[in-house]
Amino acid sequence: MRVFPTIAELTTALAGGATTAASLIEDSIARSDTSAAAHVYITRLDAAARLQAAEADSARKRGDAAPYAGVPITIKENIDLKGLPTTAGSKVLAGAPPAMADAPVVKKLKSAGFVIPGRTNMTEFAFSGLGLNPHYGTPLNPRFSTPHIPGGSSSGAIVSIALGLAPAAIGTDTGGSVRIPAALHGLVGFKPTQAAVSRDGVLPLSVSFDTVGVMAQTVADCRTVFDVIRDDSQVAPRPLKRRVGVLTNFVMSHTQPEVEAGFRAALERLAAGGITIQPIAIPILDTIPEMNRNGTIQTAECFAWHTEHLPDAPDSAYDPRVIARIRPGGNVDAATLRFLRARRQEIIQAFSAAAADFDALVWPTVPMTAPAMADLVRDEDYHRINGLILRNPMVVNLTDGCAISLPCPVKDAPVGAMFSSAHGNDDALLAFAEIAEGLLA
Repeated sequence: MRVFPTIAELTTALAGGATTAASLIEDSIARSDTSAAAHVYITRLDAAARLQAAEADSARKRGDAAPYAGVPITIKENIDLKGLPTTAGSKVLAGAPPAMADAPVVKKLKSAGFVIPGRTNMTEFAFSGLGLNPHYGTPLNPRFSTPHIPGGSSSGAIVSIALGLAPAAIGTDTGGSVRIPAALHGLVGFKPTQAAVSRDGVLPLSVSFDTVGVMAQTVADCRTVFDVIRDDSQVAPRPLKRRVGVLTNFVMSHTQPEVEAGFRAALERLAAGGITIQPIAIPILDTIPEMNRNGTIQTAECFAWHTEHLPDAPDSAYDPRVIARIRPGGNVDAATLRFLRARRQEIIQAFSAAAADFDALVWPTVPMTAPAMADLVRDEDYHRINGLILRNPMVVNLTDGCAISLPCPVKDAPVGAMFSSAHGNDDALLAFAEIAEGLLA
C-alpha cells in the first residue's frame, strides 16, 4: 500500500532541492506527536535526529553528502544505539548499562546518511508474533477503524511506516517478526538469509534463528536498505524462470476465507502476467508439530540466555505471556536439542531441493487478517492465535531461507503472500519479487 514517499522519491527530492532533511525530520516528529502514533516508539530521538538532519543538509550543500543523507529510518528497540540501554521492550532491562557502541547495522545506516528518529516498540524480548506490549503500550494497526493488533514482534517498526514517520524500518525476524506485521498492514517485509546481515549488537532471542530484516512500502526500498546493511557481497541473480511453487501442505490449514481469497487473487494475477504456477508439497513439513512436541530450539536458546543474563529477574517483572513461553525452554534436554537440530538439517535439505526449480515458493504469510485487540483478552486465545500466526513464516526461519511478504490485491483487511527461497538466494528472490509486486499492484 503506497501512501507516503518512498526512499527513492525522497532521495530525488532531497537531491533536487524540493525538500530538506530538516523538513523531513520535522514532519516525522510532528506525525510522532499524533494520537495515532501513540506507543510507536520506546525511545524517541528528536534532538539527535534534528542534529543528524542538519548535518545531512550541510553535507548536501558542500556536495559530499552520503547517498541517503537525510532520509528517515526507524530501528527496533532490541538493536544497540551508543549511549542508550537496549531494553528489547522490557522493563527488566530498563536500567541496563548503555550500549558502548552502535550495532554494525546502525553504523552502516548512519554512514549511508539515514537519520534515525527513534527506536520502535516491540513485543517484550521479541517473543510473540502479535505485537502487544503491556509495559510500553501497544501501537495499533492504522488500517482499521477499531483497535486491531499491529503484528509483531516488530510492531512499532511497521506502524512507523504506515503512519509516514519513515519510509523504511529495521526489525528482527526469528519466526516471522518482520513479515507478519508487513502482511497485516499491506506493506512489504523482507527477511534475508540469516548470515547476510550482522547480528552483533542485537539482543538475542534465539541465536540459531534471529535475523535482521527490513520493512518498507516497496520491494525496491527493501532492496535499497538491505544493500546498505548487508555483510555479504551482492550476488548477480540467477536467470529467472518465471515459475513459482505454491506450497500446499502444512501452511494452508485453518486459513481464513478472506486470506484464501486474497491469496488466490494474487496467484491469478501472477498467472495472468505469465508466471507459471505449480502446486508443490514438502512432506517433511508436516512433521514439525510432532518434532516440537517436547520443546523447540528457539525456546531452549531463549531460556538459556535469560538464565545466564537475568538470573535474578523475578517473573513478575516480565510480560506474563512472554515468561510463559520462556520458561518451558528449561525443559528441553540435551538429547532433545540434538534431535531438533538434526531434524532441522533434514528440513533445510528438503526445502532447498524443493525450491531449486522455482524463482520462489509461495504461500500466505499468515493464515488470518489482523485480529482485533478484543480477541486477545484471554490468555488461551492469545497463545492459540500467536501459535497460528507464527506457523507459516516460521517455516522460512526453520529452513534458514530468505523470504519477502507482499500485499495481495484485496480491498478490505490486508492479506500477505510470502515468496521464499533457499539460503543465499536473497538477490534472486528480490529480483523476482519486484516482478511479482508489479503484477500484484
